[in-house]
Amino acid sequence: MASPAITGLTDPHLYSHGDPHAVWTRLRRERPVSWHDEPDHEPFWAVTTYDEGLAVLSDWKRFSSAGGTFLRPNLSDPYPGAGVMMTLSDPPRHDVLRKAAAALFTPKAAAGFRARATEVSQSLLRGVVDAGPHDFVNDVAARYPLQVIAGLLGVEGEDVERVAGFAEAAVDNIADLDGMVSHQAHLEVLAYYAELIEERRTRPTNDVVSAFVLAQADGLDITDDEIILTCDNLAVAAGETTRQVLSGGLLALLDNPAQLAALRSGTVPLRSAVDELVRWTTPVNHLMRTAVADTPLGDVEIRAGQAVSVWLSSLNRDETVFDRPTELRLDRNPNPHVSFGGGRHFCIGAPLARLMTGVFLEETMRGVARIELVGEPRRKPSYVTNSLEFLPFSFHSE
Repeated sequence: MASPAITGLTDPHLYSHGDPHAVWTRLRRERPVSWHDEPDHEPFWAVTTYDEGLAVLSDWKRFSSAGGTFLRPNLSDPYPGAGVMMTLSDPPRHDVLRKAAAALFTPKAAAGFRARATEVSQSLLRGVVDAGPHDFVNDVAARYPLQVIAGLLGVEGEDVERVAGFAEAAVDNIADLDGMVSHQAHLEVLAYYAELIEERRTRPTNDVVSAFVLAQADGLDITDDEIILTCDNLAVAAGETTRQVLSGGLLALLDNPAQLAALRSGTVPLRSAVDELVRWTTPVNHLMRTAVADTPLGDVEIRAGQAVSVWLSSLNRDETVFDRPTELRLDRNPNPHVSFGGGRHFCIGAPLARLMTGVFLEETMRGVARIELVGEPRRKPSYVTNSLEFLPFSFHSE
C-alpha cells in the first residue's frame, strides 16, 4: 500500500523524499497565509506568496527577528543568541552590528576575493577532474567557500579545515538546536572566536573580528558575546549557502542540458546565470519572524507573539512574480528572487556569494569538458536548509 502524502511543512521527510514545491504551490493558490498546528511542533503561520512574504521580511517594526529566525519545535523556549547576534536582533541594535562590519562586505570588497576564488576553484577541480567518481557536496562544494574567505572570517592556516568541519556540523541539525553534534560544533566555533578576539586586540588585521574589536575601541556598544555569536553565524552561513548553491546548481544544470550548453557558450550573462541558480536552489527554505503586535496580513489577523514563517522557496516560484517559475532560465531578467532575504536583514554576504559562485562556474566551464552524474543524489531531511547531502559525479577533461 502506498504511503500517504506528506504535507506537514515541518516534516523533514517532505524535503528528503517528498515534493515540497507541490505543497507550496497549493498553499499559494488556496491559503497564502496559513495556520499550521503540526505534530511535535508549536503552531505557526506560513506565508507562501511573494508580496505578503516580502512585507513580513521588510517590516521589522511589526515582525521581529529577536525571537529567532528559524522554526523549531519549541518556539516558546528562549532562542540562543536572541537580541545579541546580528541576525537575531532588530534596529537599532542590528544596525550597530551591521555597520561595524559593512565595509568588509561591499561589492568592491568582494571583488578583491576574485583571485583567491579562482585559485581555490582551480585547485579543487584539479583534484577531481579525470579522478573517477566523487561526492561533489563534500569533496568540492563544502571545501570551497571557507578556503576562499577564511582570512575575512579570521580563520588562518591549519584552522581552515577544522573550522569548516565545525561549521558544517553546526548547520547539520539546524532545526534541532538541542542536537548534541550541532550544539558541540557551535561551542567549538564560539571557543575559537573567543580566543581570536583577545589576539586581535593586540594584532588587528583586515578581518571581521578586527572590525568589531576596533568598533568597540571607538566606543560602539558591542560586547564580546555579540562579536563571537555574529562571527559564528557568518562562518556557518558563508559555508552553507555557497555549498548549497553550487551543489544544487550543478544538479540543475545537469537536469537542463540546454541551459548548461548556453552557459558554456557564453550566450547567457554570468551574472544572470548566478542569480537564477540562487533563485532555483534557494539555500534557506524559510525565515521566521515573531509578530510584535496584533496585525493583519493578507486576509488573516496575526496575534502578538505568534511565529510567522516566510517560505523563501515558495516566494521564488510565485507565478504572479516570475514568468514560468518552474523552469530554469539562466537569462532570466528581471529576477527579483528573495534567496538573500529582504529588508534590513538582506544578507550582508550576498556580493561575496555571487562572486564565489560566478568564479567557480567560470572555472568549471573552462576546465571541465564533461560532467557526469554517476549515482542517485540525496537531499537533507531539513525544513530549514534546502540542500543536497550527497551528489555523486565524475568530471572529465574531454
